[in-house]
Amino acid sequence: MTILLDTNIILDALQERQPYDAAAKEILYRSQSGEIACLFTANAATDIFFLYSKARDLRSARAALSFLLAHYGVVSVTQEDCVSAMSIGIDDFEDALVTVCVAKTEVDYIVTRDEKFLQSRSLVPLVGPAELLEKLSGPHK
Repeated sequence: MTILLDTNIILDALQERQPYDAAAKEILYRSQSGEIACLFTANAATDIFFLYSKARDLRSARAALSFLLAHYGVVSVTQEDCVSAMSIGIDDFEDALVTVCVAKTEVDYIVTRDEKFLQSRSLVPLVGPAELLEKLSGPHK
């Protein structure tokens, strides 16, 4: 199974944002163990670096992003993707961009905690972290 992680899921794990961090960490762990493959968009990398550096420091942000880039896949973002995202009818540009970019990959689910995004239309099903873990048949033992 291949999933695309929305920025909020990665930040939940990195910043240990309770009560969301446990599920986010579980998803990342399952990817590291080879059970699933996780991707994130290239623009998420810049957002994660910026937000994490503000919450911690530049050194921590570099280490976190280096870890993510070593263990998870990155979906490119092109000018054409940005133009398409502007016209698909999703108000949140980041959500629209994720929706456009996921069409370039073979992804089974987009994982997000963003309630508004979860209600959006997408070619790929949108699920919350708990729902994904249920689909994977419970917590990793």
